Amino acid sequence: MADLLVKICGMTRPEDVVGCTQAGADLLGFIFAAKSPRRVTIEQAAALPRTRAKRVGVFVEQPLDEVLAIMEAAELDFAQLHAGQTPDFCRAVGAQRVIRAFWPQRHPDMAALAAEVARFAGTIGYALLDAGTSGGGHGLSLPFAPLADFSPPMPWLLAGGLGPDNVAEALAQARPHGLDLNSGVESSPGLKELAKVRRSLWAVKGE
Repeated sequence: MADLLVKICGMTRPEDVVGCTQAGADLLGFIFAAKSPRRVTIEQAAALPRTRAKRVGVFVEQPLDEVLAIMEAAELDFAQLHAGQTPDFCRAVGAQRVIRAFWPQRHPDMAALAAEVARFAGTIGYALLDAGTSGGGHGLSLPFAPLADFSPPMPWLLAGGLGPDNVAEALAQARPHGLDLNSGVESSPGLKELAKVRRSLWAVKGE
């Protein structure tokens, strides 16, 4: 699946930016959420190297003007929104620049999840499904098989506890358009273990 997107989140070090790109990552995430152990400042993100991978800012509770200012200052290609931002908020950032998080475990069934995601048709570039009921980077995984029939009006990424030992299974069962890796390829929060990154990418891309 050469067209599968792989995002690796929680970049904090230059060597991880370069190493993850060389391993085949398409997107790299920089977390600006105040409570995250992987948080970086605007200055830190701006100083990290530019590679062929697209740069994604992860935002939780920042207002619109702050999101836009950080995107410009840190030269970000996408905003990943994790705090229930509205379709209007997403549209204001720019539909094709938004990855918006959704939590299937907040919903009684897949139909309810699908209805929520459908409200964002035309206002986001990608949906991202994460485990738990808020936040991210906690190492938990969603059940993969129930997601096989999830077919939103935009491409979607699967997140939550993904790493070299389960990415192939996640891809085969859930059939997302992309995967978002974070804690499953770390030695500790914000420090990527490049051997795990390479094994994960090989398992899904053969790169």
